[in-house]
Amino acid sequence: MKTIFNLTTSPDDLNRFANQGELLSMLDGFDGLELMCFEDDVGGIIPEERVIGLHMSSFPYWLDFWNGDEAGLLKEFGSLSQCQRYYGGSDKNALLCRFRQDLVNAQRYGAEYVVFHVSNASIEETFTRQYRHSDEEVISATCELLNDLFPDKDGPLLLLLENLWHPGLTLTKPEATRSLLKGVHYKNTGIMLDTGHLLHMNTALRSQKEGLAYIHSMLDAHGDLCGNIRGIHLNQSLTGQYSENMMKAPPVLKASYVERSCQAFLHAFAVDKHLPFTCEGVSDLIKRIAPQYLTFEFITSNNAQHREYLKAQKVALQGMRDCLRSAYDKGAC
Repeated sequence: MKTIFNLTTSPDDLNRFANQGELLSMLDGFDGLELMCFEDDVGGIIPEERVIGLHMSSFPYWLDFWNGDEAGLLKEFGSLSQCQRYYGGSDKNALLCRFRQDLVNAQRYGAEYVVFHVSNASIEETFTRQYRHSDEEVISATCELLNDLFPDKDGPLLLLLENLWHPGLTLTKPEATRSLLKGVHYKNTGIMLDTGHLLHMNTALRSQKEGLAYIHSMLDAHGDLCGNIRGIHLNQSLTGQYSENMMKAPPVLKASYVERSCQAFLHAFAVDKHLPFTCEGVSDLIKRIAPQYLTFEFITSNNAQHREYLKAQKVALQGMRDCLRSAYDKGAC
C-alpha cells in the first residue's frame, strides 16, 4: 500500500511553498502525491517523480451537455455562450478534449493511476437533492464517455472511479456499482472510495463512530464488489444537519451564473469539509479494504494546518501501514 496526500497546482496550494524543498519536507513519511492540475507549476514546486496519482478534471454538472439537452443547459447557464465558456466548446468533444489533457498530464508525471468522478447535479440540485437524472442515467453516460476516452481495453494506467453523494456512483446501491464496472470496457479499472462522500449519503449521521459503522454496512451490502476498491480518499465531515436544513429551506439563487456558481462552491465546501478521520476503528476499515493507494485527502487553509491534519491522521492509523505493507509483500492481499 502506498500512502499519499492530495495537492493541486492552483496558486492557492502552490504559493504556500517557498520552494520544492518545503513540499519535500511535508512529504517525509509519505510515498508521494495525488495531484490535480489546474495551472502550470511555474515555480517548479512539484517533484514530478513523487506524483503517484492524478485526479482528473471534475464537472459537477455535465450530463445535459453530453446529451445535447439545450433546455437543461439554458436553465443552468442562462445562455449557450456561457455554457460554451464553461466546457470549452459546444459539444461533447470539448469534454473529451479536457479529459484527454488529464491523461497527457498523467503520462507526463508518470502517474500510476487517475481518478474520475462519477456524478452529476445542477446547482439547484446540490441544495435540494431533488434530481432530474437517476444513478442509472449518469452511469450509462459515464460508461459512454470513458469508453471513448479509453478506446483500448487494457493498459498500465489504473482508472479509479470515485463515489459522490449526487446521482452516479454513490456506493449505496450494489447493483449500480456493478453496472458501472461492467459498463466500462477498460480492464484496469477499480473504485476510489471517498469515505467523506459516502458519509454524505446519510444525513442522520452525527458522530465519526456512527459514520464508520455506516461505511461498514455499505461494504457489507457490496460483498464481493469490495474487491474492486483499490484506493481510498480518507477523510470525514459530519454535516448532515446542515444538509437537512438546506434541503428544507434552499437559498434563493442569484440571477447570474457566476454568482450562482459561487453559491454552489461555498455550499460544496460547507458539506464536504475533508477533515481527518480519527475515531477508533478507522485502521480496521483500512485493513478490511487493504487498498493499493491510501490518500489523506484534506482541505486546509495553510501548511501549518495541513501538517496538523496529516499528523492527526497518521496517529489514528499508527502501526497499520507497516502491517499492510508486510501483507502485500507476502502476497496476502
